[in-house]
Amino acid sequence: MTASAPALVQLGATRDGLDPYRDAAAARGLPAVLVETPAYLAWRGRLGRAPFDEEIAVRQPHDPAQVLAALRDAAVRPAVLLAGFERYAAAAFDAAATLSVPPALPGRPPFRAPDKARQRALLTALAPQVRQPRHGTDGQGAGVPYPRVVKPVDGGGGLGVHLVEDEREDHRARRLLARTANYGGGAFTGVLTEEYVSGTEYSVQGVAHDGRAHVLSVCEKIVLLEPETSAPGPEPETGPEPGRGPRGFREAGHLMLPPSAADPGLCALAQTALTATGYRDGPFHLDAVAAHDGGLYFLEMGYRLSGGGLVALVERAVGARWADLALAAHLGEEPAPHAPRDRGGPFYGQLACTHPGQVHRAGELARCTCPGWVQASL
Repeated sequence: MTASAPALVQLGATRDGLDPYRDAAAARGLPAVLVETPAYLAWRGRLGRAPFDEEIAVRQPHDPAQVLAALRDAAVRPAVLLAGFERYAAAAFDAAATLSVPPALPGRPPFRAPDKARQRALLTALAPQVRQPRHGTDGQGAGVPYPRVVKPVDGGGGLGVHLVEDEREDHRARRLLARTANYGGGAFTGVLTEEYVSGTEYSVQGVAHDGRAHVLSVCEKIVLLEPETSAPGPEPETGPEPGRGPRGFREAGHLMLPPSAADPGLCALAQTALTATGYRDGPFHLDAVAAHDGGLYFLEMGYRLSGGGLVALVERAVGARWADLALAAHLGEEPAPHAPRDRGGPFYGQLACTHPGQVHRAGELARCTCPGWVQASL
């Protein structure tokens, strides 16, 4: 790659083995540059992942100053600078704004990606009628009932998310968070405590263009509770339940529907959340829960392509190349219209399996639901 060639710069590698932005850049004749930590670049090599046209190691990719210095030293001229991983979304938008390259567009104020707590505040200010779990960021979750979820305001990929049943588990969860580093080695900037809302979790995948939400698909999420976790610490565990600790969550699968078959309230919620946070152009995903009481509760929104294989699932389920549409929006172009394909079966889905018996069961499920599609991976 020559120093004068404008390039697509991706801040943070995806963790699911897919590189949709690299592929979208190649289709446009743009070189693709990946900025990541030295350790994760080495890990990609050991996994046999296809390299980008250029890969730049940065010790802390969540720091925009380090990213900008590394690009300058490598003589890389970004045509567009995007996040490939949730942890680095805020830094990607900030670096793009400093360089005045997309997603920063002329004549518009730069977008500053809000963390989970800020999203809640913005949504409350614009649309107080939208339901949210009772929550707090005062450090102790005053007024938030048990069971509750304790999580970082700027975490990603489920890192540091704990379900706690009482004050003792809450204390242990906070000890765990205090001793857990965020991706890239940084510290968490805060803790969000929220009421645990029991129900069915959903995620929405889409592209924003000029402030309008174009929803591609909606997924019902299969979320499992992890085993109890003991908090680290030098002090001995005492009391009637010395081994008890908070529990985490794991997304084990997704069942996908096109928007026409999904609850219209989810699509409306996506538009409201975009408007509240001021996000006008680019990919987004939104998490919500349909509670057993019939209410729809906002959880959080991400300003990038989803991980966990969802990019491939969107393409299979609705016939849209999510990264191509997202890149067009970031470059200020009208995303190409798409027509969701006829699914021809009960659902499309994917399951993340952790032992051979689950893989076998997934195969049985794929055969009995043909022509739907089930992806199973160890």
